[in-house]
Amino acid sequence: MPKPHDLGRIANQLRADVLGMVHTAGAGHVAGPLSSADIIASLYFGGLVDLKQDKIVLSCGHYCPVQYAALARAGYFPLEELKTFMQVGSRLPGHPERGMTPGIEVSTGPLGQGASVAVGMAMGLKMKYGERAQKITPRVYCIISDGELQEGQVWEAFNLAVRRQLDNLTFILDRNRVQIENYVSQVATYGNVTGRPASPAGRLEAFGLNVREIDGNKIGEVIKALEWSKSEMGGPSMIVANTVAGRGVSFMENKPVWHDRVPTDEELKDAIKELDV
Repeated sequence: MPKPHDLGRIANQLRADVLGMVHTAGAGHVAGPLSSADIIASLYFGGLVDLKQDKIVLSCGHYCPVQYAALARAGYFPLEELKTFMQVGSRLPGHPERGMTPGIEVSTGPLGQGASVAVGMAMGLKMKYGERAQKITPRVYCIISDGELQEGQVWEAFNLAVRRQLDNLTFILDRNRVQIENYVSQVATYGNVTGRPASPAGRLEAFGLNVREIDGNKIGEVIKALEWSKSEMGGPSMIVANTVAGRGVSFMENKPVWHDRVPTDEELKDAIKELDV
């Protein structure tokens, strides 16, 4: 298994790839792909996910540049193809499409949809391998965004996953607290998403999910959380990964404007320098 500092370098390379793709295309999303790069690097290169049989679902489809970058660097298609992001005839559209891009399991875009599909995939694998065969059943990892929690479909998916005891399903919440044009807290409130010490259970625990809260921009914590999720029996896991929108580039961090802003030539140069790749 690669060491955390090696995965950290991979994560920064993915961030640089994202910025280059969006800059070349003149369109695309930045804040979420950068905040989730440590999570994506851990999933694709951390050695805990069996890429031949496990499934990775990116429910927040607008994060796709970072997934495309990971797929290219994992050998699913040539790196040169990243330059075609969102171009006419490209296999890399602005939202993931199954059957178009090698390695993409689910077509996503409308927020919430991927979470429901992930539940269906996990149920299907349980039916195929046996309801009690948790240790040999392929796993499903579903990445969702915190803005996505505004969709009722997500909570219905959580409810069904718990009722069907899908312990081969891990949700990963990229909680960067930013969504299009604003902070999540200025758009919607959820109460306590997770429980705190000496306080009642949070909303996710109340739904019956096995919850672990981490710093999602610390590779070591991400790896430990993924290991934990594989050992949880009897129900789905939820890793709440607190991250920073635009992580890795100081002038982009925690600024809603970078949700989908395209960097200028000078901004791209400064960002790549800061990422040190």
